[in-house]
Amino acid sequence: MNNTIIRKQQNWPTPKLYGVGHFIEYNLYQEALSISLSKGYISKEILIREIPQRIKGLIIVDSISRTSYQDLIRELLYYEFIHRHSKTGDGIDKYVITKTGEKYLELCISNKDEAMDFLLDVMQKVFVTPAWFIARLWELNPSGQGQLVIPLPIKEWHPKSRKWNENLWTDELETISLMTVRRIQKRIPGSFPFDEKDWIRELREEYIRLGNQHPKTNNLDIDESEVQYSQRNRLSLAMKTVSVRRFFSRLNPITKQLDFPNKRSDMTHRSFMVWCPRLEAFSMLFYTDNHPDISGRLIFPISVFKNNTESLSFMKKDYVRNSYDEPLCIHMPQWEDCKQLFIDTLIEVYQRYYDKQTIIYISLQDIRDEVCRLLRISPKLFESFLQKTYELSIQRNIRYSISLETDLRLDMKVQINRRGVYLNGIMYSLIAIKPLEI
Repeated sequence: MNNTIIRKQQNWPTPKLYGVGHFIEYNLYQEALSISLSKGYISKEILIREIPQRIKGLIIVDSISRTSYQDLIRELLYYEFIHRHSKTGDGIDKYVITKTGEKYLELCISNKDEAMDFLLDVMQKVFVTPAWFIARLWELNPSGQGQLVIPLPIKEWHPKSRKWNENLWTDELETISLMTVRRIQKRIPGSFPFDEKDWIRELREEYIRLGNQHPKTNNLDIDESEVQYSQRNRLSLAMKTVSVRRFFSRLNPITKQLDFPNKRSDMTHRSFMVWCPRLEAFSMLFYTDNHPDISGRLIFPISVFKNNTESLSFMKKDYVRNSYDEPLCIHMPQWEDCKQLFIDTLIEVYQRYYDKQTIIYISLQDIRDEVCRLLRISPKLFESFLQKTYELSIQRNIRYSISLETDLRLDMKVQINRRGVYLNGIMYSLIAIKPLEI
């Protein structure tokens, strides 16, 4: 008997702000507010001059575009952390910190967890996207606990470059596209809910559309027809654009109804790439672009909307609710409740990758990504549990020896662009696990 309860589709509230700033570091809010407090006000020009020095040396933040500074100010205004005060003598807008901004800044210094709760609350009220994004993942793949893959071409495909005007959709491109999504579906069933015929048709249209645009080149003397392009890069961009447009459209692909009562624009690929790390910072979801068995971005929620939250494994966030008025519950199991499960999963995943690679030291980031996927835990919780497991191995309280290393010979660009695994403030990239002799 099918006991599935079909609920009437509800509209989400109208967002106060649609376009998200293309930056992912929340400490930019703190830095901007600190500058406002110390100088009496901020402006776009002051932020451009001051912030790069303050964030210098951070791994994740490489550079910030000039446009992002205006986006930063816009978001702070909508959060009511600042308000427009006046213009300077040369017509530059000045913004001063508000009492709400001062409260948030104080929490950033005194209690990071409360600061994140405070920020999530205001961000939900302004954008609506945090709750909507998680709900959409669950709708797209309910039987697979919301797992989704935004595909990229299979890793072993390395086509030759073409001239820009050779903008043909070939049998090879179609074959590679089908191989990519079929592998994804085989590895994680349900993670690519896209009809194959529709997928190929929309992908072909987007690939050709990209080729009909003018090429971006710094060499103004070269004829456009002589410009070379990478087939892989163009197909990658087409895959990401088409997938995000389908999965995160304002028209719900499952219910075929609009989620919002107004004409909210669809989420773009660029906005999607921003929201993933933003929501992961709140432990609402997990994503990775480097899973060894998946070509593309693997993403899944580590939170769910439900009213019955008696379990201590979930932390309720009452101020983040879905369209059915159910609160968000983040999966945060206690160590004592899942100690053995975590240790067993860690060893199982390590052994699987060891059997495949036949080397003792395995990428710790690969291990982290798969363990988090299987247990539905955040990277932060993984680090906490790994630290406890490592200490147990040192004390010989488990029957395994664990070694952690940092291999500086690895491709540093890949390591920097990929979230590291930190224990006691030290980043590790390799792990070896051996059973102890009895």
